[in-house]
Amino acid sequence: MARLKTLWKALAILLVPLFLMGWAAQQAWRAESLLADARIMRQWTEHPDDALLERLQGNEGKQVRMEYSSRRDFFNRRIAAIEADSGPLHLRAVLAHVAWWLALAALLGGPAIWLRVRVDAWRARASRVFLYEHLSHSWQVLGQWLRGWLALVLAALSLALLSELSWGWSHRHDGNWLALMLCLPLVGTLYLGGKMAVQLGPRWRALQAPGSAFLGMPLARDTAPALWAWVEHLARRTAAPVPDHLVVGVDQSFFVTSVEVTLQPSGQVLSGRTLYLPLTYLSAMSQEEAAAVIGHELGHFSTRDTELGSETAARFQLMCEHYWALTDEGEQPTWIERPVLWMAGRFLHYFQVAVHHWSRAQELVADRAGAAVAGEAIFGQALLRVIALAGVIEQLLQASRGDDLIRALGEHLRAHRLDLDKQAFARAVAHPFDTHPPTEQRLAHLKVSLDAELLAQATRPPTEHDRRWFNDLISRPASSPEGLPA
Repeated sequence: MARLKTLWKALAILLVPLFLMGWAAQQAWRAESLLADARIMRQWTEHPDDALLERLQGNEGKQVRMEYSSRRDFFNRRIAAIEADSGPLHLRAVLAHVAWWLALAALLGGPAIWLRVRVDAWRARASRVFLYEHLSHSWQVLGQWLRGWLALVLAALSLALLSELSWGWSHRHDGNWLALMLCLPLVGTLYLGGKMAVQLGPRWRALQAPGSAFLGMPLARDTAPALWAWVEHLARRTAAPVPDHLVVGVDQSFFVTSVEVTLQPSGQVLSGRTLYLPLTYLSAMSQEEAAAVIGHELGHFSTRDTELGSETAARFQLMCEHYWALTDEGEQPTWIERPVLWMAGRFLHYFQVAVHHWSRAQELVADRAGAAVAGEAIFGQALLRVIALAGVIEQLLQASRGDDLIRALGEHLRAHRLDLDKQAFARAVAHPFDTHPPTEQRLAHLKVSLDAELLAQATRPPTEHDRRWFNDLISRPASSPEGLPA
């Protein structure tokens, strides 16, 4: 059923132009057949010849058995009626022909867009350089092509609709009010399609300067000098540049980003490299474990490759959010909007494979940086502890009603032990920008064994030092970090 639904959506990008081509061809035939019949009837009245009657295409062909005199009177009336409407008939024929050619261009353009998406996605999967340099460009080109395709369809629909309305109005006395009524839904479809065409432009261009927004508070160097010295020490250990900003919060996990960040609720905008430190996790982890995880995050900055990968993943996430914004308008998309949404969805589907492939490869490189800070075993222990804490913190966030999340986490961990089942090893660490491989794969890459001691350390109750070391580090005036792993 799912494959059939996907196939139907794929065919929509062909069926819409084909429908418009068929409709326009019928309109052109209808107008041109009347003009042709008028010429034939005029020839017959001037030179009666029954062979001419066989060439009549419209309703006039039904009158071929009339008597000669009745036939002449009937033909004269029909000729007069057609000639009185000859100007609009020629205009309708022109409109229909132009609509047909526009629909043909849309019919050819749809597969061309799809082919461009597939080729770019294939190249992105084969080369991470192409992915880094062309992801945004390919998305922008897709937006331009989709706007062009939608413009062709809307123009063809407008001309065909105008031709049909003109026909219905000219023949309103012949009972063609029904045809006018049937055109009304198409007017609504035309409006919605035009609305989407207008929305595609600014929404697509907005992604040229990606950004992110989340709850957090920046820590300046003069506010937390010991913390900054500690992070600088970790950066040297991983051969990574020092972040431009340190931000603390409670509703995210550890991450770094190079995109522009807007902090809530202050509205402060940060540009450059930002390291996010979650107070929730830091209140239940040892300093060694935190150093290993932060070392991993700084590893994304250790080479331009991993930093570009983080930026690319962030841009792709924004593209996904853009797509969901287009589809979340509260109503089902019309038949003219569905092909556009389907093609944008195919782009994200195909490029997701490339983004995930290279992002996961970079995560394994960053894991090496985290292991270089604290050792493979501590890094593996930290990964498992972050996953175990993530499930608890997520539950507390969902149940929170303005409570102190850190205090609530501490009370929960005093009453309950952290748990890790087999399914946890297949899960990935939550991250707002990058795609992490399953934890089991990451541990295997570092040759860390999932033994009982590792699991016991990862799920241990937090000690008093675990709860206090980060606050002590923030409040310490000294610039020399203490308690670092050797």
